[in-house]
Amino acid sequence: MAAGCATGNKSQEAAQHTMYNKPLTSPGAKFGALPPPVQLSVLAQVGAAAVVDTVRDTSSGQVVYKVYFRESDLFPPMYIAPDGSMLNPDLTVAVSARTGTRVKPEDVPPKVKKAIPEKAHSSEVAYINKEMWGERTIYVVTFKDEAHNPKLLLDEEGVVVHEAQP
Repeated sequence: MAAGCATGNKSQEAAQHTMYNKPLTSPGAKFGALPPPVQLSVLAQVGAAAVVDTVRDTSSGQVVYKVYFRESDLFPPMYIAPDGSMLNPDLTVAVSARTGTRVKPEDVPPKVKKAIPEKAHSSEVAYINKEMWGERTIYVVTFKDEAHNPKLLLDEEGVVVHEAQP
């Protein structure tokens, strides 16, 4: 005595056909599918500007991510390499992605180790990255309270380096 709505009749399935045959995607989902270094570059360059589309393009023989914004007059399309490097429209590198390795505080040069408390006073270090800026080694010190203590950039001599790369 089982009762239910089940039927073996396949003719009751939706017979509606449309010209739309691709899955729906949102700009947020497309942005979320970008590699993390690409996402970080977009956020670093334009913050919370509204992304309307992202495209993975290989027509040049290399992978390039193109990011389009709602306010295109303020934010022209962005071209980004998979490593997060910003590219010019002709695909030459405009700003190289900084890549670094995390180092332990005890592994930094003595002059850098001495400069951290001098420059940051009582701030607690969260982590230190060692980066290569051209021929220069830069130590990027990130503090636990980033809101009150911005990152500290030091060269191997313990001298403060400003954001602009040489």
